[in-house]
Amino acid sequence: MPDIKQVLSDEIRRLARKEIRIAVQTLEKTVSTLRHQLSEEKKAVALLEKRLNGMDKNCTGKSAAAPIAPVKVRLNAKGIVRLRKKLKLTQEKLALLLDVATHTVSLWEQGKTSPRQSQKERLCALRSAGKRELKKQLSALNAEEKAKKSQA
Repeated sequence: MPDIKQVLSDEIRRLARKEIRIAVQTLEKTVSTLRHQLSEEKKAVALLEKRLNGMDKNCTGKSAAAPIAPVKVRLNAKGIVRLRKKLKLTQEKLALLLDVATHTVSLWEQGKTSPRQSQKERLCALRSAGKRELKKQLSALNAEEKAKKSQA
């Protein structure tokens, strides 16, 4: 007759392996699902970072990750004219917003000179500014100018 202790021990091992196999199968399914979700999330994050970097390069000249060298903003004479007309500004008002002379804006639009990097960044900021914002800025600048004239 077989040893009862050995038979019971073998049966317990068999049942334990069966229980472990069932538990591991459900965990493997969960892990598989989570890996798939993680992969999708990584793709979404990469896409959003790509869009964010594109937005940063267009206007701020700064990257979201680390402040490297300022991004060069590409502007030409036609682009400056188009921006000014889109915002419905005169050369004088644009010059006031950018803190330059009216003649300077005229030279930019003719293509005889080009704006400095700091002025390019300001022009780029104007691209994303709304008309109400610009109106507020212009009124504030006009008030400052009047105050300076009255003091002089």
